[in-house]
Amino acid sequence: MTRLVREKIERAGLLPLVEARAGGRVPSGPGLFDELMRVDLLSLGAAADLARRRECGEEVRIYVPAAPPRSDTISVFGKGEPLRGSSFLRKIAALRLTSPFGIRLVIDFGVLGLELGQVALSFGATDLAGPIASRRGLLLVEADERKKLVKRREIAGFVERAGFRPEFVALEAAETSSDRERGSAAAREHVES
Repeated sequence: MTRLVREKIERAGLLPLVEARAGGRVPSGPGLFDELMRVDLLSLGAAADLARRRECGEEVRIYVPAAPPRSDTISVFGKGEPLRGSSFLRKIAALRLTSPFGIRLVIDFGVLGLELGQVALSFGATDLAGPIASRRGLLLVEADERKKLVKRREIAGFVERAGFRPEFVALEAAETSSDRERGSAAAREHVES
């Protein structure tokens, strides 16, 4: 952690929380999450990014064609998410700092947008999920969804520019939370494009 980042985190009162996580303790307490939702956004983001990098490394999994199912170790944000913009980033950062170690925070860029997903990676999110266009340009979603599709190299570029290493993960249709009717061949084609 650079001196500037440390000072910013310390001024916001987040240093004890960051040090607790570094020492293997998950901070908790009544009102902690709500308190974090009111902290300076950049300080909160810096603390969450530090925790994310320590606990989860530099790898960003990109789930294709949709998010994995929710579990005790995976939280997915997309459909039904009421928050957007800076409020959403605060939520992701606060969750990173108060959730169990190594939890995967997956952003569905097909719903929330790739730009918000990219920024969320620096606020504690670990992974992205959504549909992508195949190498041959064949679209595997409805016509209205075409404008949301990007290619594999574009998504990889977003992840790399955020300072992380992309890893594409193809999910079988039975494993996805929102694309149950798609076949596994389609999922593999997305990843191989």
